[in-house]
This record gives sequence, structure tokens and C-alpha cells, in this order.
Amino acid sequence: MKRNTLLCISLIFCFAEAWGQNILPRKTLTVDEAVAIALEKNPGLERSALETAGKKRAGNRSWNSLLPSVNASAELSRPSSVTGAVSPEQNGWTPEVSLSASVSLSTAVIENIKKARADYEAGLLSHKTAGQELELQVRKLFYQILLLQANIKLASQSLESAQARYEESSALAGVGQASRLDELSARVDLENRRPQVRNAETLYANALDSFKAVLGIEQETVLALQGSLEYPGAVVTGEEARGSSLKTAALRQEIKALEARRKAAWHEAYIPSLRFSWDANPIYRNESWNDSGSFSISLGIKIDNFLPWSAAKTQLDTFNDSIQSSRLQLAESLRNREDRIRQYERTINQTTETIEALALNVELAESTYAMYEEAYRQGAADYQSLRNAGDSLSRAKYQVQQEYYNLIAAVLDLEKELNIAFTF
Repeated sequence: MKRNTLLCISLIFCFAEAWGQNILPRKTLTVDEAVAIALEKNPGLERSALETAGKKRAGNRSWNSLLPSVNASAELSRPSSVTGAVSPEQNGWTPEVSLSASVSLSTAVIENIKKARADYEAGLLSHKTAGQELELQVRKLFYQILLLQANIKLASQSLESAQARYEESSALAGVGQASRLDELSARVDLENRRPQVRNAETLYANALDSFKAVLGIEQETVLALQGSLEYPGAVVTGEEARGSSLKTAALRQEIKALEARRKAAWHEAYIPSLRFSWDANPIYRNESWNDSGSFSISLGIKIDNFLPWSAAKTQLDTFNDSIQSSRLQLAESLRNREDRIRQYERTINQTTETIEALALNVELAESTYAMYEEAYRQGAADYQSLRNAGDSLSRAKYQVQQEYYNLIAAVLDLEKELNIAFTF
């Protein structure tokens, strides 16, 4: 009775789990589909796109500083007195209108327009760089998850083999054909393999959560990744498109934007501005309109900007420091990029050689497994020996998959440095 109750409870939990998976949203993704979703929904990239759109809007509207400033106001007033009565001829409402317009012309206006355009171009390159970094992250995570899936499969298979060895040792010990020590050793091996399976499942779950967060999709979504760790084509080399890094281009554009800001600040500080202004103030009084107004042209400059400790001079010095720092950063980035390209090339070559060597191990393991399989059919080998040979074959294949992942990651890193289309 107790056994039947436990069986019913187990079936209920199985049906509940299956039903829960059926009602959850499911997605089957290739790596390219995952990249497309991330480029559309990733929150960080959305913020970058919003900032870039703001810089574009500022650039498109930067010419509005050439528009005149126009103000208008209307007023009704009447005289009042606290010491005596107001004369009847003054005791009435007087309408008054005020109009003014002014515009300032300076070379700084043109430089500010150029500055806004340079800021937008720098923001555009920064956004493209962020998109490239995101695509690289998605592709590497995709293949890492495939490798972790293979790791779970290998760990589970090893656990099953350890379970079979323990059961066989226990059975043999029960009939006196194996020692108690052999049974305990098999049990220790079995218990040591359980945490390995749990650890593999945890690593997979954490990587999958990170992948969903990068893609910008709900954590409740059930993902199935459609792909392979096999390398399909020729290995990319660092001789392709050298010198066209997006990061390098973004740094160069940032320097141009800083130079444009410095030039605009210099024109604002040291070039005179020409100001045109007009104002009118018509007042209706004594049944007639009286108008007073003026038109003026002025040329002005701030003399204190020429002092060596002025705020304008300090701002220009800050721009000069920033430009020099960015140039040093660009030179360092170019050197580091060349170093990274050489390192990725060495990793690719070393990994390719390792894959070729491990492929021989797979062939040997396949031959060994085939021999044990034939021996098992003929009764010359036991089932546990066959399982051990199968485990060895699985480990050999998994080692090849690990190296394939290392190769894929190195190739993706190199392609990002060279700014060429990703192979995977």
C-alpha cells in the first residue's frame, strides 16, 4: 500500500512538471536568431541607442542658435495713490505692449554646430562598438551552453556507470565472489560522482540565466538551443582586414569630438560676438498710441577670459589634457590590439593541433569500444567492461568538444578584433 502511494505521488509530480513546461513560453534558437533577439531587446544596447538618438537630435537642431530670440508681453495698468484721489483724466486703464527681438552672431555658433555633429558621429561609433561586443558575448555564451549540455550528459553517464558498478559489486559481495572492500570502493566512487552531476547542472542553469538576461527575454522562457560545436570551415587568420577595429575608430572619433569641443570653447571665449537687438514699447494713453523703441548693434567680448587663471583658460586646459590622454589611450589600444591578435592566432594554431591529436584518441576509443562490444556479444566480456569502454569513448569525444569550444571562442575574439563578420 505504501509503495503504491509513493508511486502515485511520483506520477503526480511528473505530470505537474510536464504540464508546467507545456504552459511556459518556449523558444528554439539558432545562434543567429539569438543575436537578432539580443540586438533588439538587450536593455544596455537600448540605452546606447537612446543616447545616440539624443546626440543625433542635438546635431540636427544645433543650427537653431542662429534663430533670433523674440519676446512679447502685454500689460494693463492704472494709477493709484495712497495719499489722495487720482484725477479723473488719469483714472483709467492704460494698455501697454512690449516687443523685443535679438540675435547674436559669432564664429562660435558654427563651431558649436560642428561640435554637435562630431558628438553624434562619436556616439554612433560607440553604439556600433557596443553592438559588436554584445554579439560576441551572445555567440560565446551560446556555444558555452552547448558545451555545458555535453558536460551534463557526460557526468550523468559516468554516474550511471558508477551505479552499475556498485550494484554489480554489491551483488558479487552478497554471494562471496567480491570483497566487502570492493563494494565500499564502488559506493565511494558512486557518491563522489553525484556532486559532479549537480555541479554540471548548476553551471548550466547559471549560464542559461545569464544568456536570457543578455537576450532581454523572460527567465521563465524555456530555451532549446539548436547548434553544434563542430568547426565548419577554414581557420581565420590575423592577416584579414588588419587595422579596421571598431574600437580604434571609436577612439579616433572621440578625439575628433574633443577637438571640436575645444575649438568651440576657444571661439566662445576669444572671438567677439555681434549682437543685433530691437525692441518696441507702444502705450495707449489719452486716446492715442505712443511708441518708444530702439534698434541697436553691439560688439562684445569678455576681457577676463584673457587672464591666465580665468575659467575659460581652465576649461581649455582641461580639453587639452583630455585630448592628450585620449591620444595616449589610442596608441596603447593599437599596441594591445596587435598583441591580442598574435595571442589569438597562437591559441587557434595550438587548439587546432590539439583537436587533431584528440581526434586520434577518439578513433582509438571507438576501436576499443567496438572490440568490447563484439566480445560482449560473444560472451567474452562482461557488461560493465562494455560500459567502461563507452565512458572512455564519451570522455574522448567531450575533450574534442571542449577544444572545439576553445577554438570557436578564439576565432570569435579574433574576428571581433579584425572587425569582420563572425563565422559562428
